[in-house]
Amino acid sequence: MKKLAAILLLAILIFNWIGYRFVVDCLQRKADVQLEARIDRSQYDESQLIELKVSINLPYQANWTVYERYDGEITLNGTLYKYVERKVVNDTLYLKCLPNTKKMHLENAKDDYFKNTNDLAQNNSKKSDNSKTISYKKMIGDFDKLDHLSLISIGKKSLQSFATLTNQTLVSSPHVSPEQPPDFLTA
Repeated sequence: MKKLAAILLLAILIFNWIGYRFVVDCLQRKADVQLEARIDRSQYDESQLIELKVSINLPYQANWTVYERYDGEITLNGTLYKYVERKVVNDTLYLKCLPNTKKMHLENAKDDYFKNTNDLAQNNSKKSDNSKTISYKKMIGDFDKLDHLSLISIGKKSLQSFATLTNQTLVSSPHVSPEQPPDFLTA
């Protein structure tokens, strides 16, 4: 019984880590194939098509009189579109695109599942003030605070101690010059 429970919990953990990505990717590929088949059979609503105009600068480009079938996809303003047809006229590429709503819903569901399983929901209203979480950012500073204690207060003593600190460190530098500097410079 304990082995079965351990195997079940391990399977759930592995699914939460990477399994859901494979499931969603398989469902997205299936949605792509279904939409591709609908486009190939021309079973889509012409009113849903949007037209994108992209300027191109190609020498010796020939104009196309009719649209030709084209595969691909693009994301515009958070909406995923599947290319249906393309045509080149003068220096402009015209693309007709169809929104891929099934794939967008699956992508949103994958993102929501990831946020929920990894507790990434930004719920500030439920956050308590007495939480005692410690992060490495708070424990490890960007500089050694002991060297800069004189900068904490703005009084005369702090500025004088800072000045003596910098003078002492400049005089007793551990670096030794490899040779004696020249006595005078010639121009």
